Amino acid sequence: MAALATLAFSAALAAALADLARTELRLTSQRRRAARLLAALDACLADVVADVPAGWDFTALLDGPDATPATPDDGVLPAPDGCVARARPAPGGATPARAIVRIDAQVGAGRRTLDATVRRAADAGAGALVWLSEAPEPGAIAGLVALDGSHPSAPVASLAAPAAVETLDAWIAGEGAALAIAPATAPPVWAPVPPLADLGARILAAPHSGAEALVAAGEPAATVVHVAGDLILDDARRGAGLLFVDGALDVRGLVEFAGVLVATGGIRVAAGASLAVDGTLWLGAGAPTLRVEGSLVVRHAADAVATADALLPLPRRGAVASARDVG
Repeated sequence: MAALATLAFSAALAAALADLARTELRLTSQRRRAARLLAALDACLADVVADVPAGWDFTALLDGPDATPATPDDGVLPAPDGCVARARPAPGGATPARAIVRIDAQVGAGRRTLDATVRRAADAGAGALVWLSEAPEPGAIAGLVALDGSHPSAPVASLAAPAAVETLDAWIAGEGAALAIAPATAPPVWAPVPPLADLGARILAAPHSGAEALVAAGEPAATVVHVAGDLILDDARRGAGLLFVDGALDVRGLVEFAGVLVATGGIRVAAGASLAVDGTLWLGAGAPTLRVEGSLVVRHAADAVATADALLPLPRRGAVASARDVG
């Protein structure tokens, strides 16, 4: 009788252990699926926010691909395979600019949803010394270009463009010794196209000066400068603030600028000429976008960019302010 009781107890214990093992396997599987879903949500959110056009608010984001409010595609955002993204207005006031982006991700039979509050980045621009509308042409530098994005705590990238990082790396390598990048400068990054047309419209709607604000001698006053069409500078000039050339900038003399320098038609620095920018350089697509036969130096200067931003608010990339799992 005792042997039978022992056998029954052993069988019950084995059954309980087997059930516990099955439960642990189910829990492990669920944890792995949850981890994959959370990773998919994070990756999708990062991709979606990286693709958000640079700007000032999120009106275009909320209007959707057809750029028309109150239509079925309002808020629809491009997203990687396996997830869906849609934006809606954030609660509260219109400032600071914010939007709620909902991410739905699916991995196998599992599905999770995340709501992220997206805002504009704290720093203007794309976090790079040179922000391009397209990757630069091979052999763009016949002279010398020096880029210094070093900073004790937050170095900036050498280049930003809507091109694969591998493409930008290959361009840098192809320019060889003609392109000198300071060791502490951050590597190139992908970025959306700079919104130069919108920036130009905002400048024209605000108080601004013309090319006469670029002085031949003395300390230049920080101001907003708009030049319609190509600008040729064939002597010594200095400027500060925000310079917007709605065309090509052709440097044939010695030019120094502190702040944000924009040329919608690209830039050319002739042999024997030099352009030194303390701040950042934003270029539209030109023919070519960049051609340096003399010397071009761009140095990170956060204060000079902040001065330009104070004169006229500059565009910013999207950034995640917060995120929460909603099931």
